[in-house]
Amino acid sequence: MKKQIKNKKTKVTAAVREKPKAQPVKSKPAEVKQLICLLGDEQLVKEYSAALQEKGIAVQELQNLASLKNSVKKITAAFELTLTANEQKKKNLLALSEALPANVPIISCAVTETILSQSHLLKHPERFIGIAAFPTLFANPLVELAPSLHTSKEIADNVKALFDSLKKETAMVQDSVGMVMPRILCQIINEALFTSQNDVASPNDIDEAMKHGANYPHGPIAWGEMIGFANVVAVLDALYNNHHEERYRVAPLLRQMAIAGVFWRTKE
Repeated sequence: MKKQIKNKKTKVTAAVREKPKAQPVKSKPAEVKQLICLLGDEQLVKEYSAALQEKGIAVQELQNLASLKNSVKKITAAFELTLTANEQKKKNLLALSEALPANVPIISCAVTETILSQSHLLKHPERFIGIAAFPTLFANPLVELAPSLHTSKEIADNVKALFDSLKKETAMVQDSVGMVMPRILCQIINEALFTSQNDVASPNDIDEAMKHGANYPHGPIAWGEMIGFANVVAVLDALYNNHHEERYRVAPLLRQMAIAGVFWRTKE
């Protein structure tokens, strides 16, 4: 007798798996290709910072040397923008030299002291290059650079490429005190103040004559005020100490204005 086997239908309950909710895609922060470190005189730091950021380059204005440690691995170039060769400038350059990798260019203001003199006792002097950093001049289409006897071609080319990205022309000039434009401009301002001091013409008349007669963007005395008369004196004193030539002797009135900080104006 055949046993009838009843096939029991097993009910299989399919587990309904809910599709995971799509997670919002987190946008990656924009990669910073260049981070330029700036330290030195406030007037120059602000001027360079604004110009670099206008071109989309990330900038770090160092308020103190301690903050350098936090971003040292991200920095692609450093500017030391102290005009006068003083102890603080030496400390800044030493800190940059010790902290930054050997392939990071250090671009230092070399108007009152040559870049060779600034860098010869520091680590990797081949990565230092001088710049004619002087108030109001970074607005010009051309930048003066001064490689030292140690500066490598690779560093010079990299720094030139940085300024190319800013749509700036570069001129490689001799590593000498004053460089080119700061030397000439300071002599013009100095002569204008000799002229005013000797009562040849009023300050306003001197400025108007040079603006219209020589097509200067500013009158020399007004320009000196924008630069800071103390900065003009610093350059002329450095030139005089280096060359001992009478043409770099500071006009007494200019030295007075360097102390006062501003120039008196003749009221019309």
